[in-house]
Amino acid sequence: MNIILKRILGASLALAAFSFIPYAKAQTCVTPPTCESLGYTLTETDCEGHNFLKCPFDTSVDYCDSGSGSFGFYDNPPIGAFLYSDMNCSISLDKSKTVIGIIFDTEHRLAIALNSKSASWSSQLFDIPELPNIEIASDTDRGKEVISDWSGKSNTKIIIDYCRANGYSCPAAEYAYSYTTEGTKAGDWYLPAAGELEAMSVNISVLNSSLSLIEGSTRLYNSYWSSNEMSTDYAWDMTYDSRYGSFWGYVPYKRDTHPVRPVIQF
Repeated sequence: MNIILKRILGASLALAAFSFIPYAKAQTCVTPPTCESLGYTLTETDCEGHNFLKCPFDTSVDYCDSGSGSFGFYDNPPIGAFLYSDMNCSISLDKSKTVIGIIFDTEHRLAIALNSKSASWSSQLFDIPELPNIEIASDTDRGKEVISDWSGKSNTKIIIDYCRANGYSCPAAEYAYSYTTEGTKAGDWYLPAAGELEAMSVNISVLNSSLSLIEGSTRLYNSYWSSNEMSTDYAWDMTYDSRYGSFWGYVPYKRDTHPVRPVIQF
């Protein structure tokens, strides 16, 4: 009987230990974008004679160019506009040019890559001293802290430099850092930070609408690796749940495989 009790107790303790692996993280509620907030405030009549893009949420309202320049190229494109290899942007798809990304943030001038892949954050377990650890907390304050980080480009460089100097494999950052297109080179693209992923995720419908027009592109997932680290064993994977308008932070093992989507500042 004592042996049986010990086995039961041992199994219970193992299950309890497993349940406290820091995987789930508090959610942060976000406000989904509206057509107006994205700049879609006009009608086809207003845009007559100019290029225009319909809002995915309400096709009765449009975003149109000012009529200056050729084919609707301009300096302040809306979310969902096309980024070309010459770093010009347009709301209209010009098939004579090479599209390399879709714009997801106008303030910081950021665009997502047309494709993604699944990879682990790292193949080994280690902590990067120069990369700030954003740790698990019991309330949503830590969730707010992680999504306030927009330092994906510098985070990625820190990860790449550390891994290369120490002989480690960091597939997620390596894929994003090495991603190239016509008109871009290695180091131009990077693994986004949590705040950048939030901006991307809340506009997922707009971005997927534009991606659907590009042959060979892949639609956005709801979940992606970020360039944020939690500890030696865990890194941040950010997930957007469109059903509830919530943005979730998870901290899976770094060796787990999750989607990676490079972004670029133009």
